Amino acid sequence: MTEARTDKFWMARALELATSSKSRVQPNPMVGCVLVLNNELLSEGCHEYYGGPHAEVNAFKGLDNLSSEELNEVTAYVTLEPCSHTGKTPPCTDLLISKGIKKVISAMEDPNPLVSGSGHQKLKDSGIKVVIGVLEEEAREVNRVFLHLINSDLPYVCLKWAESSDGYIDPEMHASEGRGSVAVSSESSSALVQRLRSYHNAILVGRRTAVVDNPRLTSREEGGVNPIRIVIDPRLELDYSKMRMLEGEGRTIAICESGVSASIEGLEIVDGLELGLKSVLRNLRKEGVYSILVEGGAKTLEIFIKEEVWHEAYVISSSKEFEKGLLAPEINLEGANYSELGDDEVYHVIRC
Repeated sequence: MTEARTDKFWMARALELATSSKSRVQPNPMVGCVLVLNNELLSEGCHEYYGGPHAEVNAFKGLDNLSSEELNEVTAYVTLEPCSHTGKTPPCTDLLISKGIKKVISAMEDPNPLVSGSGHQKLKDSGIKVVIGVLEEEAREVNRVFLHLINSDLPYVCLKWAESSDGYIDPEMHASEGRGSVAVSSESSSALVQRLRSYHNAILVGRRTAVVDNPRLTSREEGGVNPIRIVIDPRLELDYSKMRMLEGEGRTIAICESGVSASIEGLEIVDGLELGLKSVLRNLRKEGVYSILVEGGAKTLEIFIKEEVWHEAYVISSSKEFEKGLLAPEINLEGANYSELGDDEVYHVIRC
């Protein structure tokens, strides 16, 4: 096995570890670290939650009995440049230097101005060999939310919907209140949706979806992360005493127009909807909303598409045919990644 192939193998494992933290680390990046000795796995770790120990710290836990000679032969594979500044935790560069390891291989430079190459340089200055750029494209895709947050004051927005093979998002044009949701896609696609809910720290629906489906807006994935629940309710006309999204732990936010007020236990209000989505999204970002999965309904999705405030989209095309009903939104899927999931076709596009 060549050195380049070996490096990619271990970095792929580090990236797999990084994604296990899901949205728990936002607005920070997902980071994984793998420690290798004599081409064998020694230890590994990831940044598990915001404010917690970084991936490098977790990877070195339990290795206090390693000799200096053994440490000098260790290579660390890290999915992002080790930090060189003191934030909620000490610099990871100091840890790596203190351990006396011989090499650090990172997937990419950290675009955070507080780091931005200084971590790599500090390691080099200490005599550690540094290799940069192994699986960089894959690392950037894993941390696309973080990269967006560094360069924008808006949350990252991912659209998601399922439609019938003939282009309908719902078999009824005017569904009745409390009808409940209609399964458009397969169980396999439903599992994908639950995973997506764990990777975004907020999920958003429009008022009509809340009235018809009355969703809980939780992640039912094993080990999943429940997102912040957001509903667009311009005049705060929903009967929140009946809304299941207010049940259980977690935050629920209603977006409304300025001048509209209400005092509802467990409900946070963000106004300014009449100023457009970008204005509202900036306010949501200030309230700790970093990435949003927009699930519907059709009108809500169309507004996000029209105002061009989306960065990623999943369109699930079912094998079912409705023949009539509520038409699905239209979106440019040029360059989208295509895959099959159960009986469904999945189109995934990233535009940022």
